[in-house]
Amino acid sequence: MIEPARYVAGRAAEAAQPAYHYRFSYVAESVRAGSKGEAHASEIPYFLDTVATKYGPATTAGDRAIARTISAYVVNFVKTGDPNGPGLTAWPRFRGGEVMDFAPDGAARSGNDPWSDRLDLVGPDGPG
Repeated sequence: MIEPARYVAGRAAEAAQPAYHYRFSYVAESVRAGSKGEAHASEIPYFLDTVATKYGPATTAGDRAIARTISAYVVNFVKTGDPNGPGLTAWPRFRGGEVMDFAPDGAARSGNDPWSDRLDLVGPDGPG
């Protein structure tokens, strides 16, 4: 799922359209011990700020905090076409080797994508 999303963001950016790419690396605190990482679509309750509905009484303050942060990006994007806003880590437009990571520690970090080199090998423009 990572390379197809990166591909779409790249094509939008090439067409001079604003594109924002992310990786969701956070795992709810209540399921971390038995987890091998985030599951497909596990970010949805965080993007919609409904994490307490998903995890019930096991929801932690950390889970709620990252849900509020991610939801703020979503609300800003819906309102303005840009996820950035006051008090949020800057989320730059997609330029290829960067990604916004909603990290395992609950932080939002924008920076170099550590998977870029590997993904370039399998991407549509890679060696095949």
